[in-house]
Amino acid sequence: MKKIISILVVMAIAAIVSVAFVLYYTVWKTCGLAKEKYSGNCQKALVAVLEDEKTSPKEKNDAVWALGQMAEPESLPALQKIYAGKVPEGREPLNEVVSQYEIEKAIRWVKNGNATSWMYGCLKK
Repeated sequence: MKKIISILVVMAIAAIVSVAFVLYYTVWKTCGLAKEKYSGNCQKALVAVLEDEKTSPKEKNDAVWALGQMAEPESLPALQKIYAGKVPEGREPLNEVVSQYEIEKAIRWVKNGNATSWMYGCLKK
């Protein structure tokens, strides 16, 4: 029985580490794409994505998600600026519109923090 519990604990830890790696990699990649187009650190480049009228809804949604993951208070004004104040019913097509649901979630994470925001310290520089 101890062996089974040990195996389950190891599997749970491996799963958590895997999810954390995927989250970090996705934020890192999104930051890298933003920094190729805009100057500044990751956060500033992601905010620039939101402010650029030529940026596609998909790119903006990716930037919103990454800003929510990082949960930096400095990104709050940019997120609030694009938030309509209401999440529409039904699923928003992420390739067609900037998701109000994702913006609301990112704002909540910036205000309240999230479980993974500590991972992005080196991206915030």
